[in-house]
Amino acid sequence: MERIRVIEIPPLKVVNSGNLSAMEDFEAFDQWWSSINIKHYITPRDFMWYNDKQRYLEWFFALPEGHEDTGGYEVVDFPGGLYAVAASKDAEEEAIEETKASIRSWVEASGCFELSTNENDPAERYVMTHVTTPKIFKEKMGYHLSDIFVPIIAK
Repeated sequence: MERIRVIEIPPLKVVNSGNLSAMEDFEAFDQWWSSINIKHYITPRDFMWYNDKQRYLEWFFALPEGHEDTGGYEVVDFPGGLYAVAASKDAEEEAIEETKASIRSWVEASGCFELSTNENDPAERYVMTHVTTPKIFKEKMGYHLSDIFVPIIAK
């Protein structure tokens, strides 16, 4: 049984953190979006990726409908699309790279999907991550789990 799943994220309006190279920028964005009442909001609602063009880490948060406060951050269009997804230990580079490689191998062997590239996908999309475990998990286990989202297209 494969541990890879394929999901489709719809196009969304998201709040973009901008450059998260400095820890204080990371913490400020985390504090802003963590203050939003999301009790009745579907997940995942936030993603991170490394923007190859800009050469920095970005964090996106999908605003609930009708929520006006963007914390001064820019609202942008997120293209959505198909993603091949698998879980990995968060912040362990070796585990993350193994998971990415496993996803890529699965996509290449699938026969019906291929990795998204600038040549075959009009949207600019990068590999994303989303922490899936609550803070209590990290307190008890010593680590978080993250889903790794690799952009793909149907053949």
